[in-house]
Amino acid sequence: MPRFPHSRLRFLLHLGLSLLLIWGGVGCDNTARRLDAAVALAGSAGRAKAETALKADFDAGRITFESAMIRAEELLEADDPAAIPFAGAVLDLAVEIEDQLPSGQEFELFWRRIGRLAYHGAYAAYQARRYDDADALVLAGPKRWQRESYWLAYPNHDILVALSQAHRGDARAGIRRLEGRSVQADEFGPAIESLVEIDRRQLRERLRRRVEAEEESGG
Repeated sequence: MPRFPHSRLRFLLHLGLSLLLIWGGVGCDNTARRLDAAVALAGSAGRAKAETALKADFDAGRITFESAMIRAEELLEADDPAAIPFAGAVLDLAVEIEDQLPSGQEFELFWRRIGRLAYHGAYAAYQARRYDDADALVLAGPKRWQRESYWLAYPNHDILVALSQAHRGDARAGIRRLEGRSVQADEFGPAIESLVEIDRRQLRERLRRRVEAEEESGG
């Protein structure tokens, strides 16, 4: 019978427990029903209410985080009306249970999936012209996924964050974000040009408002 070093055995046990937490063995039918209820709640009452329901079900062992993330991915792919708030709820759940999620390097792809859920949720919101929702989603979830390796792998998400900064009135921050990357993706050039133009418009708008304010105050 093969013998494993204690360090390797501990690693395998840790890996098994982590996988059980993420993909655990709750009943499929019950899980589906609980997720259906959370999706309906997201559509009718919003992101926060849905996250509260997901957290209660997670704590009670009725759903796993993996099952919730898969459902969010499927809803976004299907352009479901509840997809955007439900994605936000799943990302908020990840924040609440972050200390129970695996953190080892072997789970890097798992954390990248959380980052991609934030991207796809925000992108769907931008397409729907729900810009405030997009701003609230684009960096949602635990900060663990926001690593340099992630941004280098997914420049489209970096660009979306920069556009979100511009939407919130700070296009220059978006420009600095993209220009500051150690590797300049091909997509950055056109994105920076657009941000420069947005920055010019924002500057003109600020100047216009200042002049109007001075005129109203008699200055």
